[in-house]
Amino acid sequence: MKLNSLLIVLAISIASCQTQEQKQIDTLEKEVMMIHDAVMPKMGELIALQSALSKHIAHTDSLLKITPSDTSLQNTLRQSTMLATDLKKADDGMMNWMHQYKGDSLKKLPSKEAIQALTQEKIKIEQVSDNMLKSIEDTQQLLKIK
Repeated sequence: MKLNSLLIVLAISIASCQTQEQKQIDTLEKEVMMIHDAVMPKMGELIALQSALSKHIAHTDSLLKITPSDTSLQNTLRQSTMLATDLKKADDGMMNWMHQYKGDSLKKLPSKEAIQALTQEKIKIEQVSDNMLKSIEDTQQLLKIK
């Protein structure tokens, strides 16, 4: 009788543990997708800024041909070029993350591995989001948009 009770308690404990892990997996997966879904609509804005910045760089470069010693224009061109690189990296970062994210495969992993993998994915998408938002904001400031 005591053995049966012990087995029942053990089975309930195991089921509870699995339920806790599954809840953690579900929560992490939702958090990852919420971050992605919040920043993904910004891709259009990022691409528009890339185009505007490209025109700005071309314009600044043409002005520098007229006054090559203008340090203000040189600094603007340097900063614009760096921002163009940042925008490209942010764009590439999102595309790479989406290409590499395998949500369906993560669900097939053992619970502890899925938790670790989703935690890493959350860190990655947070970094992608931070890079995108910062490059967008910095470019808007340079171009005096918004």
